[in-house]
Amino acid sequence: MKKDRLGLVLIAASLLAIAVVGALVYRNGLQVHRQNIRVSGTALTRAVSGMESASDASAAIAGLDREPLLRSLATLQNDDNLAYLVVVDTSGRKLRELVSPGSIVPAATMPTEAFAWFGEHTLASPGDRLAIREFFAPVMRDGQLTGFVRAGYFEAYRPFASPQLSLMGLMALPIFLLTTLAYLLLRREIEPLTQLGEKLNAVSRSYGAELHGVDAAGGNDGLMRRFDGFLRVVQARVDGLAQEKAESQTAARLTSYKHEKSEYALNSLPDAIVVLDDTGTATFANQKLEQLLDRRREELVGKSVQEWCENRDVMNFLLRHKQASVAGRNAILDYAPDGDPERRIRIAAIPLFAPRDRTNLSGMMFVFRDISIEHKARLAGSDFVSHVAHELKTPLNALLGYSELLLHRSTLSEAEQVNAVNVIRSETERMATLINNLLNISKMEGGSLKPERARVRLHDLIQDAFQSLHNSALGKSIELELSIPPDIGSVRLDKYLFRIAVDNLLSNAIKYSNPGGRIVVSVGTLDDGQIQIKVRDQGIGISAEDCRRIFDKYYRSSSDAAASRTGHGLGLYLAKQIIELHQGTISVASELGKGTEFTVTLKAQPVTLEMSEAV
Repeated sequence: MKKDRLGLVLIAASLLAIAVVGALVYRNGLQVHRQNIRVSGTALTRAVSGMESASDASAAIAGLDREPLLRSLATLQNDDNLAYLVVVDTSGRKLRELVSPGSIVPAATMPTEAFAWFGEHTLASPGDRLAIREFFAPVMRDGQLTGFVRAGYFEAYRPFASPQLSLMGLMALPIFLLTTLAYLLLRREIEPLTQLGEKLNAVSRSYGAELHGVDAAGGNDGLMRRFDGFLRVVQARVDGLAQEKAESQTAARLTSYKHEKSEYALNSLPDAIVVLDDTGTATFANQKLEQLLDRRREELVGKSVQEWCENRDVMNFLLRHKQASVAGRNAILDYAPDGDPERRIRIAAIPLFAPRDRTNLSGMMFVFRDISIEHKARLAGSDFVSHVAHELKTPLNALLGYSELLLHRSTLSEAEQVNAVNVIRSETERMATLINNLLNISKMEGGSLKPERARVRLHDLIQDAFQSLHNSALGKSIELELSIPPDIGSVRLDKYLFRIAVDNLLSNAIKYSNPGGRIVVSVGTLDDGQIQIKVRDQGIGISAEDCRRIFDKYYRSSSDAAASRTGHGLGLYLAKQIIELHQGTISVASELGKGTEFTVTLKAQPVTLEMSEAV
């Protein structure tokens, strides 16, 4: 029965393997099917588009009759998936059509933008709602769009055609044969396992344990139970030895700790500590206090607070707890040491009670901690909140003013209304940029912003970013120039994140350029295969000192020219973080009054390398 169960397991495994193979064959066939449809559809629409775009006179001279030629082109494809081939004018009226039996040409809205005249989309067949992949191409006459060629293909994939079944059969046969052979070999090799089980029993008895309830003739299941029992015996023995070792170490440590003074523990603390008895005399000071107060412990221990404390606020704080009630003894004091206003030290008072009487106060322990970094962080945070509030208040005031102005739009001219709407949009985008930058920085520093890399055409990404900021530059009378070769390599990156970095660099160049200036965005490939993006402007420039800190968080130049421009010191910091997240680098070169150039360098990964890594 157990051997039969093993055979059933092998059969189930072979069926699972066949199912996996079938799934892979289906997936490959589906990809090939879709690729064939795309190749056929693109070729057919472009061929008919070229034929239809010929002038009437050219067609007459060549002796072309478009209707038979249209049928010939469709017949040459020999594709059962072709649902229809139709030529329509710009209003959608059918000029010529070829429809497979039982098919209806679905209605579709054709694109009006020139860059979208060639393309594809998915439609539903009227009636049966079957998915149709339609490919379309423009019909041009004398340089003008006169219509479209539409070719529809059924997307339904028939995986169980005869070639697929034959392939599945050829793959299933060796799997079944191998399963049978494996079953026979396993039955021959299983006998030594019984002997192994007996040896496990013998070793377990040597440890003083018996594997009860285990059948020696239980086959594989019996062997596994014996092996599992053997492991439990060994584990129990190991745990016993570990517990004995831990108990021995604990006893040794407790014995050692009894001979150690409390001073050792207090000296090991990261904070400075001084202990005062009930008379206000220092009885202990650790080594950290020497470093923090710049006083030797010998100058403190055995002396009253008045003898060694020079800061009056600290003295009053230490002496106040000598007479205070137990409930009010926990307190904190922050003070700046004399002569060093940048430092902040915090003193925390902790009451020390007698070990056996919690109502008997035996002294006070004062913990001194240097909180200069936290203090500076609080000040920086306060400055940042104040700065962000100011940055938000300015556009909010503009939004409030112009929105109230638009409430009385009947008294405004059309130009005044357009100007008010433009100001509202500009100020809204300004607030959105600030908020988005803050959110992205928060996610990045918190580790929740993970790049979703995909292969991206860098040419399209840079061009889209360039076009989106083109109007902003024209509004300031700034000339924008884009220099990017059409065959520039692609890169693997997070398109959304990298677009944020590019937008920040371009908007920064526009912000700090003067009216009438010029901004050049160029992309090129270096000798080592890396891709380099440069953004060069003719703006106010950056000093050498500011260049060293330009990518710091919240940093803004103190120059009058830079201060006159709105900003919050987050754009370049965010751009640098995003670029380094993509294993790239960014650098800056600038000269005051002559402009600035930012250079981004990325590694371009060839498609062949990416495919090999995926395999």
